[in-house]
Amino acid sequence: MDMIINEEIRPCDVREIHIISGVAPADVENILNMAAASGLFSSDAMMSAEDMAWDSAYGDGSETHTFLQATVNESGTEKTVGFICYGRIPHWTETYELYGIAVDPEFQRLGIGSALISEMKRQVTAGTGKRIFLETGASRAYENARLFYEANEFQLENRFHKHFVPSDGGIVYRLILESQESDLQYQ
Repeated sequence: MDMIINEEIRPCDVREIHIISGVAPADVENILNMAAASGLFSSDAMMSAEDMAWDSAYGDGSETHTFLQATVNESGTEKTVGFICYGRIPHWTETYELYGIAVDPEFQRLGIGSALISEMKRQVTAGTGKRIFLETGASRAYENARLFYEANEFQLENRFHKHFVPSDGGIVYRLILESQESDLQYQ
């Protein structure tokens, strides 16, 4: 039996994506809306994202975290379509944490998230970083996020369950930026 699928084929608009560093006050609402739209930021993570975004928007450059934004020009105005936030882990030499990443649903599956990861890796390496860790959820809701991290060279480091907290636990991933450390385990 042959099946015919009628799908409307739309011509793709080619848009140039720019990756910029930093956050302006006018960017904060859009960043928070993107984080919320992902459905993967807990209320605590949303509060942290908001604090870090406002700190970056009004900071003096000495913040312990960095925001990168993916922007596209729409009608002469730059629109943020993705962001990533990361920073050094205090007291861990050459080690960083990816705090959060989100891409506008309209712009997902176009390589924007991977481009943000690549730029973060470039900047971390330039700053003598050798490792990047991240924590994500263990539930089925986070499955696509885990697949995305694995596709971007993050390796499973640890699974954990928070005792006395009703949750599915979490998963820690690591990305080694220097191959000679690939077999080390961090606790």
